[in-house]
Amino acid sequence: MVRTQGRILAMTTKFIRFTQRARGLMRERFNSLMGLLCEREALRESFERQVKSKAPGVDGIRKEDYGVGLEERLVKLSDRLRRLGYLPKPARRVYIPKGDGRTRPLGIPSFEDRLVQDRLSAILQAIWEPEFLNCSYGSRPDRDAHQALRRVEEIITRERTQWVVEADIQGFFDHVCHTHMMRFLEHRISDKRLLRIVWRFLKAGVMEDGMWRASEMGTPQGGLVSPVLANIYLHYVLDLWFEKRFKKNCRGKAHLVRYCDDFIACFENQEDARNFLSALAERLAGFSLEVEPSKTAMLRFGSEALREGLKDGLNRPQTFNFLGFTHFVSQSRRGHFAVGRKTEGKPIIKKLKLLNERLRVLRIEGGKAMMVHVQQHLRGHIQYYGISGNTRSLRKYYYFALKLLFKWLNRRSQKRSITWARYWSVMSPRMPRARIVHRLYPTTV
Repeated sequence: MVRTQGRILAMTTKFIRFTQRARGLMRERFNSLMGLLCEREALRESFERQVKSKAPGVDGIRKEDYGVGLEERLVKLSDRLRRLGYLPKPARRVYIPKGDGRTRPLGIPSFEDRLVQDRLSAILQAIWEPEFLNCSYGSRPDRDAHQALRRVEEIITRERTQWVVEADIQGFFDHVCHTHMMRFLEHRISDKRLLRIVWRFLKAGVMEDGMWRASEMGTPQGGLVSPVLANIYLHYVLDLWFEKRFKKNCRGKAHLVRYCDDFIACFENQEDARNFLSALAERLAGFSLEVEPSKTAMLRFGSEALREGLKDGLNRPQTFNFLGFTHFVSQSRRGHFAVGRKTEGKPIIKKLKLLNERLRVLRIEGGKAMMVHVQQHLRGHIQYYGISGNTRSLRKYYYFALKLLFKWLNRRSQKRSITWARYWSVMSPRMPRARIVHRLYPTTV
């Protein structure tokens, strides 16, 4: 059994042997992988892992539809994969709001493509997982965002960090170079047939408003294989370059923490931080990527930030955002330097707007449906944002979410149906408690 991204994945005996072999052969290339991709039992496991509520792709097929005559479908799919007769369908392009007026493109694969991508993702993960560096946290087994946040705090409080570079890659998933991607895969894979399947996925294109659009570069967000492909790409472009080359030339300590395409670099020396900013732009440009200027900056952050910031004319130290949290200079109860965190403002505004719109739509289904939705919404919010030091932001969000529910409950009729005092006394006990779920502060602070 393997746990990844909150899911527990069963594995066939053949795949277990392959995973064990991959761990011991970190420098060897694999030349016979199609058998793992075509294995019928493994494809059935991929089918069982799919979520019923997922939106359909261009074929309009959902899990319950594909389950009719499943064995016959899997036999045909396995045969098409084995003889390279399998051609992925274009991803259905949809746009989700980002909260700042812009939208993010999302590619929804067809159901059969989900099965193949699930198998392909597992194979690539097994090969590269032993090779990925410790600075990478996103889309990896037994690693999550809270571990990345804990590591950031450890680096800043214990590794003499005084400068932080927060960086963002501009439209990363839309600018992945296919040629470079295939070259990276060939470092560990010599099976031309499997590489051809990956190439077909990269070139499958997207379907938008009934029109097919070719994919010259990029890998659609929403595909099951996209996260591991992104990790492989940035492993060679960023992680190895920083740890094996750039870091060795630094005068002081230097650390990188990356979660998918979101990362920060921490430095003891200001000159190292400044050199990293210029070298990063040059490094990314060599692989068809570039930094987002509005989201990339170097700032003083560490135990000396308050004192040195006053010398620079700053009333308070600067802050940086990472994984949905604003990090700021704070103090522990014992008066020592500590990293404070609170929920980032813009994502919260976005979430409240989306919650407001969802409750407006659910109004016709009744008060119970609206209440259940808010319960689930708050439970998910608390599970992620319930970290050490973020109690005030949690309670604030909790209050505004219940206030939105109160508003739409009272708009179900022309007369006010319930007073605020009565509503709060009834609703509060039924909602999940705003509490700290993840304790990230070091025990020595």
